[in-house]
Amino acid sequence: MPVVEPNLILRLGTHAEKEYFDKTLRFFDGLAVNANLVEATPGATASLLVRFGGKKRELPFYIDPMTYAFGEYADRKGVLRRDLDWIKSDQKRNGELIRDYKRSYSKLANQLGDPFAEALERNSSVTWNDFNDSNIESACSQVAEYQLHRIAEEFSSDSELVQFIDKVPRPVAVYAPYFYIEPSNENEWLDLNLRLATTTARNITSHPVHIMICADSSFLLNKKFIERIKAELPSTGVKGVWFWFSAFQEDSASIEHLTAFRNLVETLSDKVSVYSRHGGFFSMALSKHGLSGLSHGVGYGEQKDVIPIIGQSTPTVRYYLPQVRRRFGVPQIERCFDSLEIKTPKDFYKKVCGCVICKGIISDEIHAFAEFGEMHRSTPKSKRLAQTPAAAKRCRYHFLLSRIAERDWIKSASNEEIIGKLKAAAELWGTQTTLSGGTTHLERWQEVLK
Repeated sequence: MPVVEPNLILRLGTHAEKEYFDKTLRFFDGLAVNANLVEATPGATASLLVRFGGKKRELPFYIDPMTYAFGEYADRKGVLRRDLDWIKSDQKRNGELIRDYKRSYSKLANQLGDPFAEALERNSSVTWNDFNDSNIESACSQVAEYQLHRIAEEFSSDSELVQFIDKVPRPVAVYAPYFYIEPSNENEWLDLNLRLATTTARNITSHPVHIMICADSSFLLNKKFIERIKAELPSTGVKGVWFWFSAFQEDSASIEHLTAFRNLVETLSDKVSVYSRHGGFFSMALSKHGLSGLSHGVGYGEQKDVIPIIGQSTPTVRYYLPQVRRRFGVPQIERCFDSLEIKTPKDFYKKVCGCVICKGIISDEIHAFAEFGEMHRSTPKSKRLAQTPAAAKRCRYHFLLSRIAERDWIKSASNEEIIGKLKAAAELWGTQTTLSGGTTHLERWQEVLK
């Protein structure tokens, strides 16, 4: 089991996040972008990748081919569905409201070819039966070629951008096509994912090939499944594996789930590089147990369901409390100040956070901390208060700087020092009733990391 320095990969969610990437990306270890975003805004995304890749150091980046989006999924009621409805939207055409595929996914399917394009034509998801000896090679090659050449193609097709084509970076690794492994057909889906990885690794020699294991978090306690992964994944020939256990939340997961994840990382890290597609502080701490890196978004994305909640309103961006490694509402934290004797800005810097964002806001009086939780009525007709854009921005920047500081500290800290920090935080913040039991994960993490 190697002890490694954790690579921190920032995932681009939308182009509205460009400002955060401009100011903080140089402190991260890489950039990840989803293929559907590439197809939604190909020119803008290509330009952004070249721009970020053209800094003083060549920035490692990944393109997630998102092939799972064309597979089967279980909806919120647990019903298995093959209608691909979650990648559709209500659209107006000729004055009529219809439900059709989102343009980005339709374009992506055409780029990837069959069986992905074919699935959209028949309006039914890809299944394991769609891959056979005659088409699996071409499907794997097409998905790999997309990742390696899609950005360069966008530049070559533009008369103004073609002069910069030699500056187009290539991804540091290629993902094999992958699909969500749903419980009712776990063997068929796992067989297919391993076969796709084997085929891609055999055919692509210019870049390391990685596999994405995308499954429900319940699979962490599925002994047969975990043993198959440990035994069969290394023989595929891939150089890396990314684990995405849907709805796996580090701060609420049980000791059993956390322990299973640690054991999985420890076993495989001797053979391949292991990453967490959506991870937080616990994942970073697992670098002492072999985890090579993790990715997340700008102020979110430390956990993610495979199928997003459709129509969900934009959540409030809460303040990330560095000592507790978790987000809380600003009023929850403010009510702790008296009992923790946080009375001045200097007290805050010492006991809560001293990043440049916090020092900029809390420069004269401690009450300025409330600016992280500012609320307003977004429109004159709004019935509910919502977080102001400025407050959300402060919380996002603070989170990014906190995560960078955590990564830097973990690099030089021992496993015992990490456990000691968690214990100290639990003893101090765990006594604060206003946090409503929001510190219990610290004890579980200590137990699992021992």
